[in-house]
Amino acid sequence: MKRLLSLLLCLVLLCGLAACGKQPEDDPTAPTETTDETTEPVSADKAARRMITLPYTAADALNPFQTKSTMNRDIDTLLYDSLVRLDENFAPVPSLAADVTQNGLTITVTLREDVRFTSGELLHPRDVVYSFQCAKESPCFEARLQTFFSCSQEGETAVVFTLLEENARAASCLDFPVVRFGTGDRELPVGCGRYRPVRRSGDLYLKANEESSAMEEMELQTIKLLDISTRENELQLLQIGELSAFYVDGAAPTQKIFANEQAVPLLNFVYLGLNSGREHLSDPAFRRALAFAIDKPTICAAAYDAHASAADLPFHPLWEESPEETVGYDPLAAPRAFDLLGYTLSSSAKRAKGGQSVKLELVCNSENPMRLSCAKLIADQLRDCGFTVNLSVLDYDSYLIRLESGLWDLYVGEVKLTADMDLSLFFGAEGKAGYGLDPASAAAQTFFSWRAGAVDTSTFAQVFLQDQPLVPLCFRSGRLYCAKELQIEGDVNENDLYANLYAWSYIES
Repeated sequence: MKRLLSLLLCLVLLCGLAACGKQPEDDPTAPTETTDETTEPVSADKAARRMITLPYTAADALNPFQTKSTMNRDIDTLLYDSLVRLDENFAPVPSLAADVTQNGLTITVTLREDVRFTSGELLHPRDVVYSFQCAKESPCFEARLQTFFSCSQEGETAVVFTLLEENARAASCLDFPVVRFGTGDRELPVGCGRYRPVRRSGDLYLKANEESSAMEEMELQTIKLLDISTRENELQLLQIGELSAFYVDGAAPTQKIFANEQAVPLLNFVYLGLNSGREHLSDPAFRRALAFAIDKPTICAAAYDAHASAADLPFHPLWEESPEETVGYDPLAAPRAFDLLGYTLSSSAKRAKGGQSVKLELVCNSENPMRLSCAKLIADQLRDCGFTVNLSVLDYDSYLIRLESGLWDLYVGEVKLTADMDLSLFFGAEGKAGYGLDPASAAAQTFFSWRAGAVDTSTFAQVFLQDQPLVPLCFRSGRLYCAKELQIEGDVNENDLYANLYAWSYIES
């Protein structure tokens, strides 16, 4: 009897241990570890002040497929890695991918075999397929993945993407976050980024990912996240030392900032839209002359407080393929070009053709002060050329209604391009920025050949400048403000704002 009782007791103990044990490593629904109460305490007040502290908002998700704010999206890049990352020239650089090859409508990605999630499991093709599906359904990534149709597993180390239409630079859009299979709907999916989230005494920290192959290079092991959802002046938090860095995308702060500043190149493309269906503007030669009359450097300096890069083509000047073909501001060439086209100056210094004065209407959205300032400068520059320009400043809804009506000549617009420099926003059949553009124009036809890889970028640039379907103005830049005593290595870019965070450090005084 005693022997039987002993056996029963052993079975009970074994069952209890099994119930308390760790879930299997291959269980895709295993919970993410988000607490770490045993991490080393920061005892000295000075040490606490020297810790790198970054902003986030608890009012928004840190799930990369649900994040809405730019602030949290920047933190997401530290938690979740992608197949490729974009460098400072917007070129794709393999990250989780060991190799990327494209053949027509097919992109094959071979995965690195040394990548582990923070939960310890190796990266598997099914994780990428699952993450792609999550990204396709997310408003955060749908624009860059719009030409992608599907993703499927190929063997044990590769995935194959199929495109809806030919896009020779589609690999640049493979920077969507990769999470562990089945965790995409969690508050914090399981990632394989440079850091993992931990909680200590109710605060959120980032701790260097022990499973990362780059762990040895991670000089910065712990980062504090400061919730600023209820704080009013973020830049003041930077100046009093509560934050180490803060990113601003938009108008420059009105108060003086005692901090280091780094420009962050953006793919926010600002342009002057031209209505090719209107008199005068239907002539490519008139559109080219108009481009000569626009002083883009002045627009960058005055309207965008020097936080913009002038552009003569719809490609960012830093882009690795950006050609040298340009048509810059020329205060002498513009009047001569208009004269040759028969737009002569009258006795009242107004341009006229066939005895009829030329009047142009420029419409602009009143709710964006930078674009409004830009529109006012353009109106003045065209008036200097002798044109009568009526500037119509409209609220956003009225602005859209006017553009859709076609009853306008010029408008100032801004779109966010994807890293493959896809201009289908302008030239596509359903392009959201195609107002006034002729879908049968030389530029539109050549664009699709260029996107498919049938013509090179320089050839498309030449056709674009000859046709001049719109006038590129500039690409905006954001600003990363950092504490004065913070040492930052390398360049920063919008797709990976904290690319070199692991090497950040405070300068010891």
